[in-house]
Amino acid sequence: MKVSGNAISIGNERRQRLRIRRFAFASVFSIVFVIVLAVFHVYGKIDRSTLTHAGLFVFTFIVVFFCLFRTGLNLQSSDPSLTVWQFLAALATMLYVVYRAPETRLAFPAFFFVALMFGMLRRDSRTVAALGAVSLALFAILAGVRYMTQGDDEVLRLDILQCLVIAVTFPWMVFLGGHVHRIRQGLTDVRLKLEDIEEKARRDDLTGVYNRRALVAAMHDSKQRADATGEPLSICVIDLDLFKRYNDAFDHLTGDRVLRAFAAAVQAGLRNTDVFGRYGGEEFVQILPQTDLAGAMADAQRLRRRISAMELELPITRSVGPLTVSIGVAQYIPHETIDMAFARADQALYRAKQLGRDRVEC
Repeated sequence: MKVSGNAISIGNERRQRLRIRRFAFASVFSIVFVIVLAVFHVYGKIDRSTLTHAGLFVFTFIVVFFCLFRTGLNLQSSDPSLTVWQFLAALATMLYVVYRAPETRLAFPAFFFVALMFGMLRRDSRTVAALGAVSLALFAILAGVRYMTQGDDEVLRLDILQCLVIAVTFPWMVFLGGHVHRIRQGLTDVRLKLEDIEEKARRDDLTGVYNRRALVAAMHDSKQRADATGEPLSICVIDLDLFKRYNDAFDHLTGDRVLRAFAAAVQAGLRNTDVFGRYGGEEFVQILPQTDLAGAMADAQRLRRRISAMELELPITRSVGPLTVSIGVAQYIPHETIDMAFARADQALYRAKQLGRDRVEC
């Protein structure tokens, strides 16, 4: 399959969708926090004004971050997930509630540590530790400000006890979070290595295009999609005419260079949906999804003309003529086996060679 900037764009879009999905989970967590505050309100532990303000804060933050993700403005940040900013928004809301309604401090540690766990998914232990230290310091400042304005000794004692509990448990949370992060990173590295090994196993060593095994799998996948969607599917079987002359007139290394040059030329003209690979020797296969027989024939003719106009870098001591190809084309008939469609394309290739080569037949 053609490798291009569009493939990179698809990867970026996939990562952006993942960020939005994680943000959706965080948003649900924020909504749950408001629901818990509503339960506190039912029991008279938080006034209606504070509950309303908390709900407005959560709603505003969700809308703002959603707009940032949907417009792609988050990509301008060094942390496209906006993890730190999301954590600070959640922390500001929780501290405001605790300041206005001290009895809700019971819920603060649980939601605080869950927010930290979200941070651990994207940031390293050092960043999470810094966020936790800032949070603890802000909680202590909030307790001091409240005592100076209200002078309630009992509330101050409870605030101090809560600070101590968080201060004692927080380092263990960071330690465990860092350990989990390292395990997760290790699993990601292993997955990437396995994907790289699998991708290399699907590639032809000489030309870098897909090999026979990958082509067979791609043909079966394309057949299933064609059956499911009702869209046309065509196959081109391509053979380099009189390829043996390059090995005989020069050497096998020259023949290898011709194969690589041909494969590169074909790849340069592929659509993003096309699949191209080396079936064996000098025979190649191009799979054209969403393409009927007429479209495949036109595409094959363009490829034939482009190849015959190629300038190969060959030793000037001998001339073997231009590189030409014969191409057999077949359209998949719904619900037949893909092997039957391939066989018809291969038979068409045989006719093209019998009729003089450098031509396209169906």
